[in-house]
Amino acid sequence: MPPNSSRDFEKPKNAYVPAAEAVDRYVAISARGIEPVTAAELRHLGATDLTEVIGGVQFSGNQSVLYRACLELRTASRVVKPLKEFAAVNPEMLYSQVRRIPWEIYLDERKTLAVYATIQGTAGRSKEVGGQPVKTGPAKRNAGRGDPRIERSAPKSQGINHSQYAALKIKDAIVDRLRQELGARPNVDTINPDLRIHAFFAGGRCTLSIDAIGASLHERGYRQQTTGAPLKETLAAAIVDLSGWNGLIPLYDPMCGSGTLVIEAARKALRMAPGLHRERFACQRWPDHDPQIWQATVDAAKSNIRTNVAAPIFGSDSDPAAIRAAKANALAAGVAPFIQFEVRRIEDSVPPTAEKGMIITNPPYGERLSKDTELERFYESIGAVWKERFQGWTACFFAGNLGLTRSLGLEATARYKLYNGPLDCRLLKFPLN
Repeated sequence: MPPNSSRDFEKPKNAYVPAAEAVDRYVAISARGIEPVTAAELRHLGATDLTEVIGGVQFSGNQSVLYRACLELRTASRVVKPLKEFAAVNPEMLYSQVRRIPWEIYLDERKTLAVYATIQGTAGRSKEVGGQPVKTGPAKRNAGRGDPRIERSAPKSQGINHSQYAALKIKDAIVDRLRQELGARPNVDTINPDLRIHAFFAGGRCTLSIDAIGASLHERGYRQQTTGAPLKETLAAAIVDLSGWNGLIPLYDPMCGSGTLVIEAARKALRMAPGLHRERFACQRWPDHDPQIWQATVDAAKSNIRTNVAAPIFGSDSDPAAIRAAKANALAAGVAPFIQFEVRRIEDSVPPTAEKGMIITNPPYGERLSKDTELERFYESIGAVWKERFQGWTACFFAGNLGLTRSLGLEATARYKLYNGPLDCRLLKFPLN
């Protein structure tokens, strides 16, 4: 995702500046619709000069802000540092511009790299590139299976319309630059590189960035078992934030599945930084990495963890296998003592506590209920149960099928447009009076 302007990031500002003093520009990448939530998180972490763009938030910060973003962001999937944004209407321009960047600041012959390219408006899967054979990178929207090897000849079109070839061209330019400057070249490692480079192409321009994260931030490390198609942890965290739940009133998910929503809520209430489980982030391999600032940031995040939640959290589901999965995931996430799970049908659900609270849920559909008529009756029963038994509560309903929400028979006071992958969804908020 490129910055809005044609600002040139070619010379890394903090290459030879003490890390505590340097301020750089970064982009936190998030799902469409949750950019304001990510921006609020970044502001809380000390980021400045925030600009929301489609699919992310640009921000400025010093080394401490970057490290806090890596460890503490709940709703972003990645943080990258833009190096250069330039015109690239053909492979020759791309190669020339990439070769001008002083890659010797970041790489030498002992380090490894990987390049990840995305072209806006193409349906093919992007690849992490370098070496033969090329290994497929993480799946993206509209992903498809390409040939596992890359042809070194350019596509018939002279434009940049083939992500695999574009990534290979970038890799060649980097390697040629380093061979010229250092007399040797780094190797490629598509699994665990020292430097991962992201290239985004749109409108005849390319933005090159380096990745501060490594594996996506949604990979919290606690998902032991799943049922159906669980929400990504980052989306679940955003839903909890958008609901307005502050941790001071009870929370209940009556269709909890494998528990992602209530687990993310519990971790937020306990102030557990989601990145603390990781052994290493990509930015720890950057040449300006400051171990002292990093350790201080980690220690501060650990000291911020609470020992208990202020209000109870509950989850139920009609599927015993789902509850077993939820319990296993909660245990791995370190929040098992703070969530009460039980097997219970939505039709039989009752307030789990006398105190009024909030319902946050992602209803089942598709595999678990296959016909529209079944879904309509199911949604009708949800609305009836809530109106009859949960008066005084607030319900937040994450809907993947907007037409069916009319069957709830409830009037929403707030609507948020979100995306679950490519699926256009809504988070609806209902006061149950």
